[in-house]
Amino acid sequence: MSLRTPAVALNGQEKIVTAYTVPEVQKALSKIDENAVIFIDVDDTLITPKSKFFHASSPYRFLIDDLKRNREKYRNFEEILSHWRLQRKTILVSEDWPDFINTLKTVYPVYALTKMETGSIGAIPSMEKWRYEELKGKGISFTPLFHGVSEVTLVSEPSKPYPASFYKGIFITGSFNKSDIIRAFLKTERPSQIVLIDDRPEYLQDAIEECNRQSIPFLGILFKGTELILGEPDHDIAEFQKQTLLEHAKWLEDEEAEQALRRFKEDFLI
Repeated sequence: MSLRTPAVALNGQEKIVTAYTVPEVQKALSKIDENAVIFIDVDDTLITPKSKFFHASSPYRFLIDDLKRNREKYRNFEEILSHWRLQRKTILVSEDWPDFINTLKTVYPVYALTKMETGSIGAIPSMEKWRYEELKGKGISFTPLFHGVSEVTLVSEPSKPYPASFYKGIFITGSFNKSDIIRAFLKTERPSQIVLIDDRPEYLQDAIEECNRQSIPFLGILFKGTELILGEPDHDIAEFQKQTLLEHAKWLEDEEAEQALRRFKEDFLI
């Protein structure tokens, strides 16, 4: 686990603080404006894959990011991605998240803001519904309405394959950036402050820049809770998992991959 980073003040009312636990998040939120709106990232902030393959200390943890970046190399990209999403197991980054979010919702509008494809992807008919059900299964739900509706397309462009959307409390970027979501949100709502809790510094910076353009105070919380989840993958097992996913569009959890690799080696040696 890395040494904890102190809060980093940027300028004026804009700042980013670092938190590793939900109590630290709670402390960071203790002085936000009463008319603030809170956005919370999903992947590696609220939930994370169970497999050690994707732990913070793993050299393989960015496989899915790399897959998305090089999607043109995989003719069955959407099949690979959707099968991984459907077959992987996830855990809460912190068991405190569901109750804490429910408490926040009694005071503030609280939404998810997740960078993910929208619409139909491979074996998943609706990414929006799939994400909603995934979080619901973990006991997590958000402020259900935005501008009086539970479902709406926010931003779309012919040149981009996935529009940005809102679905039952979850803002999903599609092919757009988180700043685009904030911009669309501010066209109809005008909170006194924007808060974003995210594990990616670049997404927080993107949000800060948009809030600067909109002249709205911003608080970013860089959440590093995954660094508290210990365990590193076995190299041979991880390579087998990677190969199986990319070549056969099938995800194997750690124990399943270990058993399959053992059988493969036994058959090969025979």
